[in-house]
Amino acid sequence: MNLPTVTYKAYTYLVIASCLLSACHKQESRDNEIIKIEVATGGCFGPCQYTAVSIDSSLTYKYYGGQVLSRTNRPEDKFKIVGYYLGKVNKALWDTLNMKLEQIRYKQLDTSYEHTVDDQSLEFIIHYNNKTKHIRAQAASLPNNVGKVFNWISDSYRNLKLRKTQDTPRFETTIQYPPPPPRTPADITFLHPKVND
Repeated sequence: MNLPTVTYKAYTYLVIASCLLSACHKQESRDNEIIKIEVATGGCFGPCQYTAVSIDSSLTYKYYGGQVLSRTNRPEDKFKIVGYYLGKVNKALWDTLNMKLEQIRYKQLDTSYEHTVDDQSLEFIIHYNNKTKHIRAQAASLPNNVGKVFNWISDSYRNLKLRKTQDTPRFETTIQYPPPPPRTPADITFLHPKVND
């Protein structure tokens, strides 16, 4: 019985192919400790929109787009949507979100970054391991890496297929709702100024 001889070159290809095929096994599921995150934006002195985003471990995505302040004709304005929207994210996005938050060491962040006054107000609520991290901030007061993650989450609606809903999903964040204008009591009377002759 004549068996074909295997050349060195063929043997090398066989080893490489088996290594590549053995690397094609299913990737293990990531053990994320974050259960839910909400981010919200409030007002500012400029072209800001009141928004809220909620993403949880069931991959449910909720979005609220509120009033746009000082609408301009900037290119990014075309991405702003108004109303309540629902959708789903995939596991890869959820894992990426968790990794980004771990990279900025979200557990060690302060609860307040409010050293400026005329930029956009922000709010984060992160639920993890039966604990909650609640952060209020002004955009310019955040460390750069934290601001980038916040913006990535806040703008994530742009890359998802969301459906508008007539329901009003609940958000734990509150900064996305502008405060009502102050009421003028009906019983106030204004006196005429005295004129000195």
